[in-house]
Amino acid sequence: MYLLFGCGDVGFALAQKLQEGDREVQIIEKDEGKVRQLRDMEFEVVQGDFTDTEDIGKSDIKEAEVILILASDLETVKRALGGINQLKLDLEIDPIVVARATDSILKSEIKELGADEVVVISEVFAEQVHDRFQEFRERIKEKKLRKLLNGLDGKLAIVLQDNPDPDSISSGMGLRIYAEPLGVESDLIYSGRIGHQQNRALVNTLNSEMLRAEDIDFEDYGAYALVDVSTHGNCSLPEDIDPDIIIDHHSATSSRAEADFEDIINVGSTATIVTNYLRYAEREIDEQLATALTFAILTDTMNFTRGATHLDFSTLEFLLPLISKELLQEFQSPPLSADTLEVIRKAIRSSRVKGGYLIANVGEVKDRDAIAQAADYLLRREGTLTTLIYGIESDAVYMSGRTKDVRLHIGKTMEELYGDIGSAGGHPTAGGGKIPIDAFDVSKDNKKALRGAMDRNIGRKFWAAFGALKSER
Repeated sequence: MYLLFGCGDVGFALAQKLQEGDREVQIIEKDEGKVRQLRDMEFEVVQGDFTDTEDIGKSDIKEAEVILILASDLETVKRALGGINQLKLDLEIDPIVVARATDSILKSEIKELGADEVVVISEVFAEQVHDRFQEFRERIKEKKLRKLLNGLDGKLAIVLQDNPDPDSISSGMGLRIYAEPLGVESDLIYSGRIGHQQNRALVNTLNSEMLRAEDIDFEDYGAYALVDVSTHGNCSLPEDIDPDIIIDHHSATSSRAEADFEDIINVGSTATIVTNYLRYAEREIDEQLATALTFAILTDTMNFTRGATHLDFSTLEFLLPLISKELLQEFQSPPLSADTLEVIRKAIRSSRVKGGYLIANVGEVKDRDAIAQAADYLLRREGTLTTLIYGIESDAVYMSGRTKDVRLHIGKTMEELYGDIGSAGGHPTAGGGKIPIDAFDVSKDNKKALRGAMDRNIGRKFWAAFGALKSER
């Protein structure tokens, strides 16, 4: 039971919260008018002076697990603590005692008088504002985005990252739904393939028509938005077209594009950002989209084990009442294709580890998404901190890096190592890249020579960057 000493504004708000949480609450209050009002609201109230041991004794203090002294006046707090201390001895009870203070310098004094915890309201407010700073920032961003979209002429091209993943797909769909009530028509545009089983399931569920970049003319659009990508090198938007909007959670790089509206912040997923646009604009989020956005957040944060922030947690809390648990389970456990299993098998067989850094050359693959799945899978190997898996599809080598080393930013590392011969980037715990086969000066038909060139220019270069060539497992 929670026993509240006093019921001013703070006490009443706290009593309501406790009551909403089905907690047993009892209040000691001297003011007759307040007592009447509280009883009308079905609170259990003892009328009396909580600095008087006799009045305190009228309450169920023996049953109290927590006593909260909510008076702001120091002398009143001192007298209340004196009464509690006496009753603790007389009744042989030991509840947790929480007192309120108006200034942090009073904390130690109040604790010496018997309080287990001391709460300074101004500090609580400051912490609350700090914790919600990203949410406030996103409210401001949503207003700016709304203003920009209201002034658009023509259709909006929502350009996703190449080979879009759940975060990219669900975020793009979310932006489309956000823009619709503003009278803005839009298309989702991508390049590459939607090959991963999870991605295909997502597209089918959302019934989202997505257009391939090679099938459209970018000049037909009046404005352009990059979603879950911030560089021309990782999407299909032509270099000579500047985006109007960039929404991304990947760390900004030197090669990133610039736009009138930019929302690039350090959160776990782009879906977190877009969900809050929908939330603050009070757009209706149906069950399918809510589930897709939730899945995207869980996927990009690896179930909140990498890169998650307070905003990701609060956004997921907002989405969870809206989702379908059955659909989420379907997204999370799609059947693995035979091609994906084969790539994982090749990655296991060819993997080499030095100093906790695992590399694997999987050769030619039919589905480049399987390379990323192999990178995720092998990160679970005992003694492995970082994985880099690479393989060939068509005329390029595709790379996927994963890490659980908090000292490493894998996206920036891959950009620094391979940006001069291809394109690469990502965020702290997951990165990717693409290098044209021509960059290796080896014929694609000479498989042995090409494999060796890949290992030298990708795998061993990766090891060398961390000094791993000096240590052997």
